[in-house]
Amino acid sequence: MSEFNTSTAPHLLTQFETLFSVQLTDETARIRDVLTQLDTQLFKSYTKPHMNRIASTVESGIFDPSWAPDPPRGKSVAERDPSPYVFTVLLDLVIVHTEVTTTSPPLTARILRSLFESTTTSLITTFSKLQTCSLAALMQATLDVEFMAQTLSSYTTEKASQVQTDIYQVLDQKTDNAARVRLQDELGSLRGVLKRLREGTRAEFACFRRVKRATVGADGQGTSAGYGR
Repeated sequence: MSEFNTSTAPHLLTQFETLFSVQLTDETARIRDVLTQLDTQLFKSYTKPHMNRIASTVESGIFDPSWAPDPPRGKSVAERDPSPYVFTVLLDLVIVHTEVTTTSPPLTARILRSLFESTTTSLITTFSKLQTCSLAALMQATLDVEFMAQTLSSYTTEKASQVQTDIYQVLDQKTDNAARVRLQDELGSLRGVLKRLREGTRAEFACFRRVKRATVGADGQGTSAGYGR
């Protein structure tokens, strides 16, 4: 529908105006409005069920009693894995990516950006419901949010980035100064954990990486352009 609205319909209207030597200014505006409304409805009909499932997965995961466990004795509080709900959400998005790229590739980025925004909204909504945030919860939440953000970095938006910033403000309001200080002390270890996770899941979430485009340099040799993690 988006392609029809932006390309096909304008082309057909232009042809009609040319063939019959008429101007369809008002009609064109009305047709554009109707097509835009249809596009929005179709987009929501596909994304809404996924958004609802993501919200449910995030909330049940964070309120699970096993979320944010204390570290084993002698281990850094940063030495932990992302929560199971994180992988559930990401694997659901892998399925979405596969569905969209095989049926309507131009919509892939639009849909995944929307679902990533929805994910960050679900995260901040759920974290806002926490009464307090212990050091383990603060570290787990930070790891969960950062791992999702780095995995879906190709589909981030200004809104998603802002919500991510707001998440940390929400968490900060629910913790104490001792936990804040410990978090700062453990950031180096947390970066190491994130690096390990990024390398360990590279193949699992390869579909989210931007494809490098081959270009031809002045010497005739192929070079790469674009982005990748």
